[in-house]
Amino acid sequence: MLKRDLEFRPRLRHCTFFVPSSGDDVLMIVGDQHFQLEQHGAQLKDFLNLKRYLDGRHTIQQISEITHVTPEDVLGIVNAFAEQGLLREENSELENIPVDVFLKQIDKSTAMWTEQIGYHRLWSGLENQEYRKEVFLGLVLETYHYINSASRHISTAIAHCSDPQWKRLLSEYLAEEYDHAWMARDSLIRMGLTKEEVENAHPIIGTWSWTNNLCEIAREDTLGYLACTKLFEARGTETVEGAETLQRLAEAYGYPKDCLEPLVSHVRTDVEANHTGLLEEALEGRKYIPAEQAHRAVNNLHDLKHSFDQYNDGIILYYSDVSNYIPRLKVDYFSL
Repeated sequence: MLKRDLEFRPRLRHCTFFVPSSGDDVLMIVGDQHFQLEQHGAQLKDFLNLKRYLDGRHTIQQISEITHVTPEDVLGIVNAFAEQGLLREENSELENIPVDVFLKQIDKSTAMWTEQIGYHRLWSGLENQEYRKEVFLGLVLETYHYINSASRHISTAIAHCSDPQWKRLLSEYLAEEYDHAWMARDSLIRMGLTKEEVENAHPIIGTWSWTNNLCEIAREDTLGYLACTKLFEARGTETVEGAETLQRLAEAYGYPKDCLEPLVSHVRTDVEANHTGLLEEALEGRKYIPAEQAHRAVNNLHDLKHSFDQYNDGIILYYSDVSNYIPRLKVDYFSL
């Protein structure tokens, strides 16, 4: 029995961790479930190091040898995860996934990833005014580019969509979204930039990467793109609460009161349009999704989540540098 257990290759369900700066217990988030991890002597770093080998490729024995944790302790940790239903269970015979089951799981996962995006140090740093004023301006600038990219990735999705119903849905989405960037532009003008500076601004690489990744998803996987709308239409600045937080931070950083009102109005318009419900609308009347399509959609959705991490990292990196041009300039031949 012990031999078989030691040859078991455990893999965790996808999860995220929130490590509070206050030193409180670590929060482990799996879908819509939250678990507090109490520390009993072991260091958090050692636990996270062990966790990374729970990938389905390493046996209990191998994990023990790599981490120098006894096989009995590794097995105890794995069994504790199993008791909570946190180990991945594969069903190789499952060819189709019921639509209602798929939608519920996507809702849980996008809620988890939206929460993780909100834990990014960009937001806590702005809240505590740890960054200079230009980082906040940069966030609004990149939000302008982010909104302005809508026509590009939506039109890509339309061009590569083979389902007539979904193509009509995406066309209606494009009609509603293609000209919203002026709202963010007007907010930037109220913050002190000129219209010319905003419209000639060049996105940072993190924003380009986010846009290009979404366009690639739109090109190869319409279902995945529709699932992604539940993430990018619901993240921080795309919620009314998030937009109002931005307005409060703008005043804290010394920008004019109500300078972000045009941007907030864009968010309200999106909320009223219920763009986070596109996936449900697309799957209405369908009973099943081929498992292979569901796997691809989930992986693309997860990749987009990581694009948001790079996007936020890029804002901090670029706009914290006192030597960088703001707004960012294109580099032409005569600049060489």
